[in-house]
Amino acid sequence: MGLLLPDLSPDFFLPATTGLTDFCLQNQLDVEFEALNGQLWLKSNIPKERPIGIEVDETLNRHTQFFKKSSVYKDNLARALGIKPGVRPHVLDLTGGLLGDTLLMLAMGAQVTTLERHPVVRFLIESALHNSSHPLLANFQFVANDAASFLETCSPYDVIFFDPMFEDANHKAGPKKEMRIFREVVGSDLDAMEIAEKAQTRALKRLVIKRPRLSQTLINGECLQYQGKSTRYDVYLMFK
Repeated sequence: MGLLLPDLSPDFFLPATTGLTDFCLQNQLDVEFEALNGQLWLKSNIPKERPIGIEVDETLNRHTQFFKKSSVYKDNLARALGIKPGVRPHVLDLTGGLLGDTLLMLAMGAQVTTLERHPVVRFLIESALHNSSHPLLANFQFVANDAASFLETCSPYDVIFFDPMFEDANHKAGPKKEMRIFREVVGSDLDAMEIAEKAQTRALKRLVIKRPRLSQTLINGECLQYQGKSTRYDVYLMFK
């Protein structure tokens, strides 16, 4: 099957489909999308299971409403990023995925540049962004590139955030269904340690690595840790 798209795909998707089709064929990957609410969603291989997509505006609205009632400075991610009164860093998110962390950081007031290397996930992100208009997206830039290549030439960022899909991790933050399908399509980030070490050379203030709470640290060195019930943020401070 390779790549299967709905018949009425928006015109702006057409330039991207050739490369995505070639990728699916080369990797013997069967991927099916369906149109839903003005964008494309990744169809599950289990009958009647809801497809995977990114609801950008709805998610940002939900986060911003939450932070009107609860202080952003109490959130472990905000603490890990160094968000304080009057301080909103420019964050480089190395692994966009379904934009879960990206959208949360935007709602916290950060400026965010997000990377994604996998063609299928990039396709989902670009579809969702085309269908979105939230004002906070003015603080957001999406770069369809892999972290290793981008870190070779990019200028330094205040904070670099890394959430690898790593072998010893039981899960990433997100519904189990989505992670199951993601692991089938995307697989693990086998170069996670190499990318983390490169990120240390491009972070001006801190490198934040998101980990399952009980997992080992990804790289050597002293780090601050902010732990929740299932997630831990390892913070490596830069002294330059």
